[in-house]
Amino acid sequence: MALVPAICTQCGGKIEVDDTKEAGICQACGTPFITEKVINNYNTYNINNNNFSGANINVASGNVENYLQLAESAITAGNGKEAVDYINKALEINPQSSNAWLLKMRSIEHIATVGDPQTSEMISYAENAIKFSDNKEQTTGVVYKYYLQRATNLMLIALSGLRDVERLKQLSKSGGISITAGAAVMKGLSQGDAATRNIYFNLQVEAVVLKLEVPEDYIAEHEDIQDSVANLAKLYVSICEADVERLAIYGSYLTPQAINSRKSTLETFKRGLPEDKASQINSNLVEKNNKGGCYIATCVYGSYDCPPVWTLRRYRDNTLGSTWYGRLFVKCYYRLSPILVKLFGKRQWFKNIWKSFLDKLVEKLNANGVEDTKYYDKYYKK
Repeated sequence: MALVPAICTQCGGKIEVDDTKEAGICQACGTPFITEKVINNYNTYNINNNNFSGANINVASGNVENYLQLAESAITAGNGKEAVDYINKALEINPQSSNAWLLKMRSIEHIATVGDPQTSEMISYAENAIKFSDNKEQTTGVVYKYYLQRATNLMLIALSGLRDVERLKQLSKSGGISITAGAAVMKGLSQGDAATRNIYFNLQVEAVVLKLEVPEDYIAEHEDIQDSVANLAKLYVSICEADVERLAIYGSYLTPQAINSRKSTLETFKRGLPEDKASQINSNLVEKNNKGGCYIATCVYGSYDCPPVWTLRRYRDNTLGSTWYGRLFVKCYYRLSPILVKLFGKRQWFKNIWKSFLDKLVEKLNANGVEDTKYYDKYYKK
């Protein structure tokens, strides 16, 4: 029988195969093969049955680079599932392929969803890429840059989602002119929007997880990484601002605990930055951007940040906020005032009545020592 040459997938040597395609043995290493698989499937996916000391062992073999090239093309086309299929075939052949694990890390972006970003899976793949890399320093740099890139993308998705408020604005107008109906609509919007807001803030949490995977000393030593981290912090401030603007549509308000949590999260994003870059991202912005209070006063004076409103806010926080009955009054005020402003805020008679009352109150408070200088809220719960 004539012999047909084939290549051993174990050592690269020539395999002597008979023309019945029933058997073949590598002349270099002695590995036995089922030759039909060798001939028909060599360029895609092969199963080689090796017999060692009476034990049958199935060894996967094939062209890893071909699979990875196909996976790269699938990722470029945005087809994450197809990419993962190719990558998994490559990993069956060589589970220690650093490039395969890197591609699998990148493929997550194309198969994850807003509700399930699959961050833990991505980190696991990245850790394997570093573990099996011949150049760990270089691979680590690639992984850290990708972590921050992915975190940035998650933050941009969250920011875009929180800024999408047209539907909320339409629904907020459905209460008619009845204060009772308007209050019911606002309460319903607040409850219904909570789940949506949670989804977007969960993306921010995932971004924090990715950022924390990059060591602070690594950030401090790489200027390009610092720029990415600073951008994340700025995006977080924008997310907080967008969220308060969203809350204002249905008259909701952040608690002091929420504000403190946001300030803490911002500090987490800033970790590792040199002082000059960290100082450019002021934690007060997270607090300042929340403009949930003094609805009637803002309507009357035309601004949330002006001397009369600073006086009223300072009185609210430092005097009314110090007693249970004062806090009860504030809570009732924030339930009613957004509805009043929504219904009558554009009417001049409404502004005139309240301005006359507030002018006298502000004058009295200033006379009693309540300052009218720039003020940042303590954000008492409504």
